[in-house]
Amino acid sequence: MTVDKSSETDTNQEADVSRFGLFGDFPTRVMFTALRLTPKMPYFLEAGLLYLCAFVIFLLARQQRSAIRGNLRVIHPDLSLAEGYVGAFRVFVNFGWTCIDGMRTRLGQKVVSWEIDNLAVFEQLRETQGAALILTTHTGNYDLAAALFSPKFGRDLHTVRAPEKSPYLQEIRRRDLAKDTSRYEHFKVHYNASESMLGIELARLLMEGELVAIQSDRVIAQVSGLEVPLKGRKEKFRIPRGPMTLATISKCPCFPLHVVRAAHRHYRIVFQAPLEVLPGKVGARVREMDYAEAWAACLMPFLEKHSSEWFVFENAFTE
Repeated sequence: MTVDKSSETDTNQEADVSRFGLFGDFPTRVMFTALRLTPKMPYFLEAGLLYLCAFVIFLLARQQRSAIRGNLRVIHPDLSLAEGYVGAFRVFVNFGWTCIDGMRTRLGQKVVSWEIDNLAVFEQLRETQGAALILTTHTGNYDLAAALFSPKFGRDLHTVRAPEKSPYLQEIRRRDLAKDTSRYEHFKVHYNASESMLGIELARLLMEGELVAIQSDRVIAQVSGLEVPLKGRKEKFRIPRGPMTLATISKCPCFPLHVVRAAHRHYRIVFQAPLEVLPGKVGARVREMDYAEAWAACLMPFLEKHSSEWFVFENAFTE
């Protein structure tokens, strides 16, 4: 199976990544310091600073801004030019809020609340005795949710983490996740490192009946992708091949899961029923593309409702 070939500290996702740039560690370190010193910052001040910073980044990040607008035009075909720019700016703002909420939580500030949608599906997943694959999206505070809710499953939750663009920022993320794994015994993190043979390791875990969560909506760096036709549209959805390969090999149930920001510092974890996957032809074997088409059909209606929270800063669709 083809997985991300980059190492844990690989910066090949972008050519030179400055420590002071959009993907560097300096802005993150400044934010951590500011939030540590202001645990009770008034909302109006915090929101004002966030919108100002988001606007500056929105202006500077031309490539990411253009990619988001392109994605929004596919999700909402009737989107106007002005609505595209406003929608893209909302993505930057929501991403900023999730970063702040995540940092405050890791600083020990108990400011975030949670709720679970579709509790019956969550119970079904929790009661599943064998292997199960959780297909997640880059929405809401997905990293934080995985750690906080891992004890509720009653068994190990294996998650996959892609490396950051900057090795310095990756070191910060590694320390954060290391703290999470030490705090929550059932929370396990696997990095997309070439030397770890991640695809084989995840397949082995599923064959042994483990629970694996993997983000399945974004193709970056050297990740192998699938171009999935969308019904009624000329565009195709580019999704990672790895999760679909895992599903095909393991034949385990695949549960879509999304984390959305429902209000200020309040998040909803949205569970959906397992994918119903049918072969392309009667009597044929289920293929990767069959899983991919079922996943895309599930994902598109969700994105139509929550496109402003989809933190995919690359072109997700092709024609």
